[in-house]
Amino acid sequence: MRPSKTAISIAIVLVIALHAVPVLSARIRLRTWPFLEWTMYHNALAAGPVRADVRRLVAVTSSGREMAVDKNLAGVSSFVLIRQYIQPIQAGDSSAARRLLVRLNRERDDSFVEIRLKVETYTVADTGLVRTVQPVITYRNDSQSSR
Repeated sequence: MRPSKTAISIAIVLVIALHAVPVLSARIRLRTWPFLEWTMYHNALAAGPVRADVRRLVAVTSSGREMAVDKNLAGVSSFVLIRQYIQPIQAGDSSAARRLLVRLNRERDDSFVEIRLKVETYTVADTGLVRTVQPVITYRNDSQSSR
C-alpha cells in the first residue's frame, strides 16, 4: 500500500476515534460537538396544551390608510422581520417599533405614523381549540424624538 493511502486511512480512523472523546468525558460532552447531551430536548416544554400565536403587523399612514407590514414592505426577510421587529414589539420594546417606522418611511411621501400589532393566540387541548385575542399593541411615531 502507498504511504499516502496509509496516511489518509490513519487520518480517517483518527477523526472517527475523536468522536468518542465527548462520550468518555462528561465535562467535554456537555459543551462540545458532535455529541451534545440530549440537545434535541434542550428547549423542550412540559406536557400540556399546544399554543400558537398568529401575529399581524399593520402600519397606518398620516392620511389614515392601513397597510399590512410584510417582508416585502419592510425590505427584510420574514425571519429578520419577526426576530428584529415583531417579537421585540410584542415584548414591549418601543425602540424596535421606532426602528421599523424609520425603515418603512425611508422613501415614502405618505409616511407611516403608527404601528399596530394584533396577536391572536390559539390553544389546542384535549377539549378543543380556544382562540384568545390579545389587546392590540400600538406605537405612534413621535416626530420630536426622531429629530
